[in-house]
Amino acid sequence: MSFENTEELRILADEPRLQSLFLLLFRQEGYFTSMQLAEELGVTSRTIKSDVLSLKQIFCTEEVFITSKPSKGYKLEVMNKEVENKIKQFFQIYPSILSEGEFDRRVRYIIRRLLSSEKPVKEEDIQAEISVSYSLNHEMQEVKKMLAKYDLYLKIRPHYGMYIEGALFKKIMLAVRMYRYFDKSNNHDFGIKAYNQLFDCDELEKSAISRTFYETIIHSRIVFSDINAERFIIYLLYFRNCKLQKDTLHLSLPIIDFDYCATDEYELVVEVLQKLKIKFKGFDFTPEVIQFLTYVAIFSTDLYRFVDCSKENYNTLIFLAEEIRNFILKGVSQYLQMDVFDDYTCLKDLLKIMIPISLKIKLGVSDSIDLRYKDFKNEGTQSLIRYYSSLVYQDFFRVYHYLFSKREQQLIFSTILGAINRITLSHRKLRLAIIAIDGRLATQPLKFNLQHYFSEFIERIETKVLYELETLENQNFDYYLCSDYGKKLNITCEPIFYIEEEMNEFKYMDSLKHIFFQAYDYDKKLPSIQVANINLKDKGTFSDLASETFIQNDTVQVHFDLSASEETFTIFHTDEEEVEERNYYISVKTQIAGDKQKLKMLVNIIDQIMTNPLKLGLINEKENISYSHFLVD
Repeated sequence: MSFENTEELRILADEPRLQSLFLLLFRQEGYFTSMQLAEELGVTSRTIKSDVLSLKQIFCTEEVFITSKPSKGYKLEVMNKEVENKIKQFFQIYPSILSEGEFDRRVRYIIRRLLSSEKPVKEEDIQAEISVSYSLNHEMQEVKKMLAKYDLYLKIRPHYGMYIEGALFKKIMLAVRMYRYFDKSNNHDFGIKAYNQLFDCDELEKSAISRTFYETIIHSRIVFSDINAERFIIYLLYFRNCKLQKDTLHLSLPIIDFDYCATDEYELVVEVLQKLKIKFKGFDFTPEVIQFLTYVAIFSTDLYRFVDCSKENYNTLIFLAEEIRNFILKGVSQYLQMDVFDDYTCLKDLLKIMIPISLKIKLGVSDSIDLRYKDFKNEGTQSLIRYYSSLVYQDFFRVYHYLFSKREQQLIFSTILGAINRITLSHRKLRLAIIAIDGRLATQPLKFNLQHYFSEFIERIETKVLYELETLENQNFDYYLCSDYGKKLNITCEPIFYIEEEMNEFKYMDSLKHIFFQAYDYDKKLPSIQVANINLKDKGTFSDLASETFIQNDTVQVHFDLSASEETFTIFHTDEEEVEERNYYISVKTQIAGDKQKLKMLVNIIDQIMTNPLKLGLINEKENISYSHFLVD
């Protein structure tokens, strides 16, 4: 690639989407999956794959090219610093280039601008402020989605502008959510003077206010997470600034069936404000503001102790919290075909999560902290549990009109996953025979390591010479072990596992894991694994596989049915000639019917496949495929 005229880069100037994709990859040090790229750019993963092919055609040189790896995604390779610097210099002339997360930043800018403006704002004014010439339709759709979480509406009047309509307390909650209060890399200058002024405070004075709050909460029964504590302080600054500017606030709080004055959070808010009024101006808040701050404190409480989740503390919230907790557990039980109500830890932890959510439901807001959660928190491999949890979230929204945030979804998912992880897989004990073709003494190290590391899986170990096994009756063993020299002999014992000689004890342990996974009977509990080729041009075959019930990454798509009458586990792979990378479509049909052992086995297998799809490429030529293939590293 010649950078004398940077022709390849100029091509991108006429292709905004390709330019955006190129710059995302350029600024990313590691790999980016098509799903991650699609989320950043607001398109589908299929569009990303098509655009990557286009970029590969443009940048197919030794200096700049795109590599791809199954399950990891795509990476832009720039082979020397000089070329990298020329790319940076070239794009410095464009102030409106997309960069990682810039779409989200534009959305947040629009919301902050609208929330802090006293009069309607025209779209062309926002375009000029953020230096873009194209339509902001996609951004405005995201703005409307965020407003809907707070029961707020975007009103647009032609030739007049846009403004947000709804209760003031909901606007305040959204304004605080848009404030990056716990981000040390942010200087809190959002490029909007009116928005900055909502939370403006001298740094020394802010530190003193924070210190007063922390000293008070430490000596109370209430605990906030660090993030929620920072957010609460921002609320204090907001209302203080309103008071100092002599703004009259009418929060329009709804009347709800909840005695907030009976809570420990109310006592905390009153005590904090009393101390702040002595030291600083502007903290003599109205009863309505104190009531609202109590609600915020309840949203923020870290309910670690289950004993605190009582009717005495939260009166009517407890009844709603129990109702919505049971709704979630019922949904999970139905989708997973098993009862999760009998996991007491799950019952307790979900109730803790649902108490603050129950108050937000009463207030009609889907509020949460906004700490670029999706940027910092890796959701990990998409799993069967995560998929069915997402269906429960959708059901919950249809009934309660509450939209869980990414953070809340992760908390609920982790709680449900904990119930699955607490299922203890039973296993049988194996009867092992060590074949002593080179004498009994030579088998002692193997026998010692077996007993030392795997005793819970072993019923008995017997050392036998080969002629004993061939002549004596009633010699029934689950596994036969022999030194790898036995591969050269005519040994008919099955199933047999050959041990490499002169291994240290750690290698023994590692290599023998394969045997003891058999004790869990994955292969007996789950349907046998079949492998088949799928031609993507054969629409009939593919339509039989297609289903709304699936999980996927860049390489693997898994379709499953947990209440199937006929059980199958089929791995379909595409022809390598058809696609640039081999893709896999797995069809799982099984009958859980309350069998927790079976469900956990299926969860384990699918998680392992999604985490390490490269193992799928090693099974195509095998006739009998054991599930241990995916479980053993």
